[in-house]
Amino acid sequence: MKTVSLVGCVLWLGVAWMTLGCTTRATRSSARDLGAYRLTVYWLSSERRFRGRKLYSLYDGKLRISRVSRRFAKALRLQGSGRLNDGTIVQYVRRCRGRCMQVRVINRQVFPMGVGAAGVALQPLRSVAASRRFRFGSSLYIPKLARILRKRGQEHSGCFMVHDRGGRIRGKRLDLFTGSRRIFRRFVGRSLPRYVRVYVNHPRCSSHVASR
Repeated sequence: MKTVSLVGCVLWLGVAWMTLGCTTRATRSSARDLGAYRLTVYWLSSERRFRGRKLYSLYDGKLRISRVSRRFAKALRLQGSGRLNDGTIVQYVRRCRGRCMQVRVINRQVFPMGVGAAGVALQPLRSVAASRRFRFGSSLYIPKLARILRKRGQEHSGCFMVHDRGGRIRGKRLDLFTGSRRIFRRFVGRSLPRYVRVYVNHPRCSSHVASR
């Protein structure tokens, strides 16, 4: 009886090992290489960095909330969101006639670095803007960028989340959110690669791609 039990245990362990091995191989093979993507960055624009005559009016609905310089208005439109001198965070909506822009005031307690098109708080060095090929919440594995961030003192798994869109985001391009210009200079700066290889369904990250 002991011999039979021992043989049974050995057989069970063998089957379990084979199953585990198959599962591991299947998980690894499920990772999909999307190839090289062009990488750019964006951040929360700060009005304090832009001088000049305050000729542009910002409206939240029909209420004018501030007047800003042309340079800051341009940065706000390009980056998508910005911080005013009084700490108010606004999200760009659209241009209006004359020197004015429609914006939306953001709850800075909930969204301290702004909000993405997905409606969630943007996370520096974690959130990316991507084309509609990716569903909001998709996670992407970018090993090259992870190595750069770790080398410069930022602990990182290499996983990034699609939290945003962009009017200029087309095809194989990703826009990395760095939070601020200071964070960009500290952790990326001149080390920013022009192209990175991107993976989905990688064992390191839980991800999915839209079926478009």
